[in-house]
Amino acid sequence: MAISAETIPRFTASDALEAASARYGLSGSAAPLPSERDQNFLIADPNRGKFVLKIANRGDSAELLDFQHEGMRRVAGCGIPVPRILRSLVGADVETLTSRAGTEHRLRVLTWIEGRVLAEQTPRGDALLESIGASMAQVDLALAEFTHPAMYRVLQWDLRHAGVARDHAALLPATWRERVQTAFVQWQELDWTSLRAGVIHGDANDHNVLAEPQRMTGLLDFGDMVHSAIVCDLAIALAYALLGERDPLAAAGAVIRGYHRCNPLTVPEQLALDALVRVRLAVSLCYAAHNRIRAPDDPYQVVSEAGVRALFERLDGYPRGAAEETIRAACR
Repeated sequence: MAISAETIPRFTASDALEAASARYGLSGSAAPLPSERDQNFLIADPNRGKFVLKIANRGDSAELLDFQHEGMRRVAGCGIPVPRILRSLVGADVETLTSRAGTEHRLRVLTWIEGRVLAEQTPRGDALLESIGASMAQVDLALAEFTHPAMYRVLQWDLRHAGVARDHAALLPATWRERVQTAFVQWQELDWTSLRAGVIHGDANDHNVLAEPQRMTGLLDFGDMVHSAIVCDLAIALAYALLGERDPLAAAGAVIRGYHRCNPLTVPEQLALDALVRVRLAVSLCYAAHNRIRAPDDPYQVVSEAGVRALFERLDGYPRGAAEETIRAACR
């Protein structure tokens, strides 16, 4: 559920480079990368290229990491570029790294994918937006028959468990507290039994989606993979693809069209989509408020807050029923 600061690894870049050398034969430099629950380092080896060394949260089991690795391999099989696992010098997908305090964390190295994140792509035209929708549909289709013992975990970012974030709504200013509580009320009314379920990527945010001006070119970070309602993958992608858009409903229509062409949405999924997008925005604001207290010196913890607030306001500025009509039109 909520991330405990005590389980987050606290290694230095020097520690990361030493581990990369001893376990993977990599050399060069190490630089920290942003992360919410674990530690990531960019390893730049002048001979072998770039890699991401990931030191897992102490609560992440070997089974959970295997779940993520298998999901990545399945998505890679559908043609979408994703990181690949680099095996260690002894042929292991996962190694163990012990801190100076004696705490063990699991260690792995993934390949680096070149490209610009979606957050840097503005403006976003219909071609790119439709490509994001189509790509996420392909991801969900690639994971459709995937089962794994670790998939039924309880994850704070899983929209099925959005109520966990609701506990932090009291930290928001009164005007925003009212807005997010309205989103949570709509979420409470969803009939989850009517929605198709399966393993989803769960975090197609604007820093995990790689893109060129006309198309999505890659997908990063499988750390939020979970068994949930499949339409949640589209809702999450929408929540972040619409950030910064002057007409977010027009942009939403393009993303939904791309998704629906490849993986047609059922009527219950269409009816639930607007509430799921809004609750993802609400969850993001609640965790940003919580993280500002938990990690006040880490700007990554609130990286999307301003954009999410602006999007919420734009969505609330449309006439009643406009979102539902946009979704229906995109699925015709």
